[in-house]
Amino acid sequence: MKKYKLIPFLVLIFIFIFSTQAFSFGIFNIPYNKSDSNFNKLAMRVYNSGSPYIYTQGAYTYNAMPITTTMSGCKIIAVIRTMQIPGNKNIENYKICNGSISEVENTNPAGWNNLPNGIKPVINNVVSEAKQYGKATANYYGYRVIGKKQAYGNTVYIYVLNGIKLESIMKF
Repeated sequence: MKKYKLIPFLVLIFIFIFSTQAFSFGIFNIPYNKSDSNFNKLAMRVYNSGSPYIYTQGAYTYNAMPITTTMSGCKIIAVIRTMQIPGNKNIENYKICNGSISEVENTNPAGWNNLPNGIKPVINNVVSEAKQYGKATANYYGYRVIGKKQAYGNTVYIYVLNGIKLESIMKF
């Protein structure tokens, strides 16, 4: 009789272990491009044109932009879907090589306060260099900071990447 009292306990342990592994390995974290085909279409459009593109459909506004080109010639492109609810954004990051999507990762924007403290002086240096030279980049422990000056005016856009993931976009 004692064996049968142990079975429900073991079943609960089994469910807990496998459900936490499922969540930790991202099985239930479905990439946005799997449920919304606009992400892939817009990434390929930006890849082919080399220009940013904004598209609106229903409650969503998509902002697709080229971020940088890798040493091997692959392009890193971010597609940001903004919903009408303020602050609600989804980001898909693409690495596209030779006309085909080789890697896709989704992120949520980190913002200035959630970046590592040591990267903030690096960002400030990139801003000042981009204001002077038009563009600048720097690396910081796996992060890449890219600064691009606006064609007219003194505004600098900063993109912070972690691998191909766009962690933050800032305007200075």
